[in-house]
Amino acid sequence: MNSGATAIRLKNLTGSDAPAEAGEACPCEIIVEARDRLAAAIQHSPENGELSFALGRLEMSLGNYDAALAAYSNAVMRLPKAAAAHSGLALALQKLGRSNPASQAALRAISLDAADPTALKVLARIHLDAGQHEAAEQACELVLRRDPQDEEAVEMMREVKAQAAMLAENLYDKKACPAAWR
Repeated sequence: MNSGATAIRLKNLTGSDAPAEAGEACPCEIIVEARDRLAAAIQHSPENGELSFALGRLEMSLGNYDAALAAYSNAVMRLPKAAAAHSGLALALQKLGRSNPASQAALRAISLDAADPTALKVLARIHLDAGQHEAAEQACELVLRRDPQDEEAVEMMREVKAQAAMLAENLYDKKACPAAWR
């Protein structure tokens, strides 16, 4: 998928990428307007997977995860070899608490692009939530190799370290307690 072309199309759909001035629509209103225009464009060209992908991104930015899931599902159907469509689907599924299909979609994205940061971060979050610290750490490290400043990956890495430290402390306390009782 050509994400640059999608960004250009999104700019055209919103009419401008200039910041809102006094009396103009706020950025959120512009996003809602872009969403409405994308939905209309999809009705006109339902086979265009890039439009569905762009709609999924907008829905995610608005926190509409169910709508994002629907848009990304359509994008995946139309663009089966686009890693970004699969990782977007994975993120929407993960946000909706559907870890198993989210991990499947993330793995599909990674099979298409081994360095897809969204898919790697989805997997890291799923592993972290499941207490699988090593797997979460490995996924974060892959993201951070490409972008050491990725805020989400840095924060998840902190969570990994904190959870691993708490686990080690709990294990130490459990081993120490029986000896203290003697």
